[in-house]
Amino acid sequence: MRKMMVFLAAILLISGLAFAKKANVMNVEKGELPNDTGGAITINLSEETAFTKGGVSLKVESATYPTGDMFFGEYQPKKGVWDGFDFLRFEYVNPGKTPMGLILTVKPEGSDYQSRFDQPLMFAPGKHAIEIELTGACANNGAAIDWKKKLKQWNINGKLTGPLFIGNVQLLGADDLEKLNGGGDEKAAKPDAKKEKKAE
Repeated sequence: MRKMMVFLAAILLISGLAFAKKANVMNVEKGELPNDTGGAITINLSEETAFTKGGVSLKVESATYPTGDMFFGEYQPKKGVWDGFDFLRFEYVNPGKTPMGLILTVKPEGSDYQSRFDQPLMFAPGKHAIEIELTGACANNGAAIDWKKKLKQWNINGKLTGPLFIGNVQLLGADDLEKLNGGGDEKAAKPDAKKEKKAE
């Protein structure tokens, strides 16, 4: 009987691991804020534009629209290893009338400009989700990113042209993303083909 119970417990553990394909990088809903920011920006939790009923979002504003570089993210992030996940996803609202181009930068420990991950992002007006495919992602030098490495830093950077509202930043498996989108055909952001050519 004891052996049977141990066997069942092992099966449940394995099953749980198999389906545990979600993780929060930054849980805005629980009040988590970036611990690493730069530039003339202010960041607050806001009920003004929430992504769940009674929730909050991250409101990012700049004192130097539309010039002046800024960044916000995490140094020595709490979720420091992204291995086992297929996508990074977050919802946002751009209340302005024009698209806003920024960059997601992810720096594994020991990386430099060539070996880090830079993904251009386009924040269209309105409410949307950005989904970045991690599987097969390449560094600036064209080499595959090893997501088993602990991350030193990640951030969203560039020039804000207006306020921006950000929801929870999450890591997801492909199946979880498909379920979340209801089987929709929204395409995730992929690394630029130009990056892969840099390896030549």
